[in-house]
Amino acid sequence: MLGNLFCDVCPGCGGRAAAGFCPACNAALARVAAPCRTCGLALPAVRCPRRGLAWHVDAVVAPFAYAAPLDGYVQALKYRGARHLGRALGLLLAPAVRAEDVDALVPVPLHPRRMRERGYNQATEIARTVGRAFALPLLLRGVERRGPYAPQTGQSAAERARNVASAFAVARDVAAMRIAIVDDVITTGATVNALAAQLRAAGAARCVAWAIARTPEA
Repeated sequence: MLGNLFCDVCPGCGGRAAAGFCPACNAALARVAAPCRTCGLALPAVRCPRRGLAWHVDAVVAPFAYAAPLDGYVQALKYRGARHLGRALGLLLAPAVRAEDVDALVPVPLHPRRMRERGYNQATEIARTVGRAFALPLLLRGVERRGPYAPQTGQSAAERARNVASAFAVARDVAAMRIAIVDDVITTGATVNALAAQLRAAGAARCVAWAIARTPEA
C-alpha cells in the first residue's frame, strides 16, 4: 500500500513509475549507437568537432539521441515551464555516467537575461538530480555566462563557436578538480568546450561533459 502512495507519475504516459520515466517510455527513447567517447557522436563521426576546435573536453556522455519523443520533453523543460522534467531527465542521465571520476558538477550557466525570462536553469535542474544520486556538489557561484546575449538555436557550428568563445567566466577555486559540465543537449559541443576552457584556465585538472542528448550529426 505504501509503495503505491510514493510512486512517480511517468512524464511520458502518465502511468505509475518507480522513478522518472516508466520502463516502456524509457525504452522508446532513441539511444546513440556506438558513441565516440570524446565527442559523443555516433561512430564513425564524419565531422568530429575536435577537428575544428582546440578541444578542452576529455570525454562526452550523452546517451540519448535528440529526437522524438525526447526532444519534446527537453523543449518543455526549457521553453514551457515544465521544471519538474529536470528530475526525470536527470534520472535518465545518472545511470550512464562514471561519477567516481568526478569531484563536482558545473551546470552550464544561463545568460542573466535568459535566466530572468525562464526563472530557472534547466541544466541546474538536471544536475541537481545527478548530483544527489552520487553525493556530488554543484558549483554554482563564481561560474557565469557573460557578454551580449545571442541564442544558439539555428546557428552553424562555426557561428556557435564564435558566439561562446568568451561567453563564460570562472571566478572561483577549482584547482586540481575533476569537473563534469552538465547540460541538456550537446549540438556542436561549442558551449561545453568553451566552458571547459575557462574551467581549465582556472585550474581544473579534467573536464568531462554530461548531457541527456546528443544532436545527431548532420
